[in-house]
Amino acid sequence: MKTRSYLLMLASAAALSACGGTGTDAVPTPGATTASDDPRAMQTIVVWRAHVDTLALRVAQLDSAAVALRTDGDVPRVKSAFVEARRAFKLSELALEYYTPTTAKEMNGPALPEVDDEEGPEAVFPPTGFQVIEEALYGDAPVSEREAITRETGTLRPLVTRAQTMMGAQHASDAHVWDAVKLELARIATLGLPGFDSPVAGHSLAEADAALEGVVRTLAPYHAADSTWSRVDSLLADVRAMLNATTDRETFDHFAFLSQRLIPLGQAMQQVRLSMAIGVPAELRPFRMDAATVFDSAAFDAMGFAPIDARPGTPEQIALGERLFHDTQLSGDGTRACSSCHVPEKAFTDGLAVNRARGGALLARNTPTVINSGLQLGSFADLRTTYLEDQVTDVVENVDEMHGSLASIAARLALDSSLVSQFRGAFANASVRTDSVVTAAQIRTVLAAYQRSLTRLNSPVDRALRGDVNALSAEERRGFNVFVGKGKCATCHFIPLTNGTVPPAYRKAEVEVLGTPSRAVTANATIDPDLGRYRLTRAEPHRYAFKTPSLRNVALTAPYMHNGVYGTLEAVVDFYNRGGGAGIGIELDYQTLPPDSLRLTAVEQRALVSFMKALTDTAGTQRR
Repeated sequence: MKTRSYLLMLASAAALSACGGTGTDAVPTPGATTASDDPRAMQTIVVWRAHVDTLALRVAQLDSAAVALRTDGDVPRVKSAFVEARRAFKLSELALEYYTPTTAKEMNGPALPEVDDEEGPEAVFPPTGFQVIEEALYGDAPVSEREAITRETGTLRPLVTRAQTMMGAQHASDAHVWDAVKLELARIATLGLPGFDSPVAGHSLAEADAALEGVVRTLAPYHAADSTWSRVDSLLADVRAMLNATTDRETFDHFAFLSQRLIPLGQAMQQVRLSMAIGVPAELRPFRMDAATVFDSAAFDAMGFAPIDARPGTPEQIALGERLFHDTQLSGDGTRACSSCHVPEKAFTDGLAVNRARGGALLARNTPTVINSGLQLGSFADLRTTYLEDQVTDVVENVDEMHGSLASIAARLALDSSLVSQFRGAFANASVRTDSVVTAAQIRTVLAAYQRSLTRLNSPVDRALRGDVNALSAEERRGFNVFVGKGKCATCHFIPLTNGTVPPAYRKAEVEVLGTPSRAVTANATIDPDLGRYRLTRAEPHRYAFKTPSLRNVALTAPYMHNGVYGTLEAVVDFYNRGGGAGIGIELDYQTLPPDSLRLTAVEQRALVSFMKALTDTAGTQRR
């Protein structure tokens, strides 16, 4: 357990208790009231505390069963206790994730070692909590090798005690209660249903129902007998009936569930909140505060992924950024522009396995698209920069790519009267004045603004999820179900963005060790020598680890993987279906992709490819 965070969490409990789940007091917007004026919210806090108390009881029972397992070998008893404890966690999840996210993660994070990048390569912490227990209890290891069960049940107990302490000091406003509910619905859609936190036992449908029960109990103090609530009640009944009709997530109709039930439920809850004149917390985050669901057409704010001091790009800045994107003056020798590799007509890729460096040598990695690059936390395959502004600096000053200097390029651009005029117009209302006509910071700003303007979330898949029944074919819908269900693709490529920035907070980007080969073979493969994120962190779990890219417009961005080893989507699906590197002869200590075959049929694989091709939306991205 990461006890280093315990004192920090306790110290911040008082700050957290003010209202919001961000560690600071939230300033309510019109329609929202303060914590002391929200009696219904305080009734909800009582419900949440009772849920956490129940969780403590169920975890204690699980711990007792695990300890007894050493002598009685009663695995069914432990499994039963585990199911009850997990249900209790799901009832509490809404509150725990909102107000005690660090503790919630320690209780229920992935069963993978975690690297603390800021503390050096030795700062590798073992996983803790429910998912470790699940893997030990439901995995392939014999009972005699399941020491992790007892160890982790013992770890859970103080974590729950910590949560009880923090929730005991918690207050809330109506706005924050409803915000927590909205985030929980997003969590169910993006993490719960795809099986992100029940990867071995496969209990995701039942646990989604438990999470919805937590939502129902949370909103009980607000419930009224009127038409807006009647719509919510009807949808809730339909949602839960569908979840309880089967336990098999592989055959579950995820598309119908989301498009016909869960998304309409989120929209109906939004209408109830508005009818009650309950506002939203004053906070900037990627998942917009006023959006009903993560599937809304305007659900995401690219500025939520930007530096805290960044401002939305103006039309003038975006136009200037587009011009510079195509300007060879940004390279040291004046021969290469951003668009030399990020070709708009190829969805801002180049169609090559890897491009060439200055001088003709091959670059190390495949060129990614920049469409939707503003909707992720982290750039480059090794996540070496967090924000687009820093990505600009890295590319321009990289000796193998642009081999320039932002300072010298700014001086060069200042000699171009046309550009000087455009820079003055773009920054006419800048809060910070400089003596320079063109600055490095301004170049970073406009190029980042242009990339953020390339946000496109209106593919056939998006339109279908929003209710356009004719947007997808039957095969594409089947492919969606494979993607979220049997194929387990959505446990890394999180819907709806399909990248690796973890919803619904979108504050962390995942890297994965897939075992990508150096050549496209299906047996006796060798690992591609690129060490990935390990080159930066020197932490062993990051050896051969790479960022999870977006799959949007993937039909247009071949070849695939960080080294461009696969020329078709069919080849990529075959690689995953075999169990990644482990399935083609590559042995790695930290492969994060499950090594077992997905057992996808030929029909399922074709449907999956069809679905991914339906993620295409490049409207309006060509040069104006």
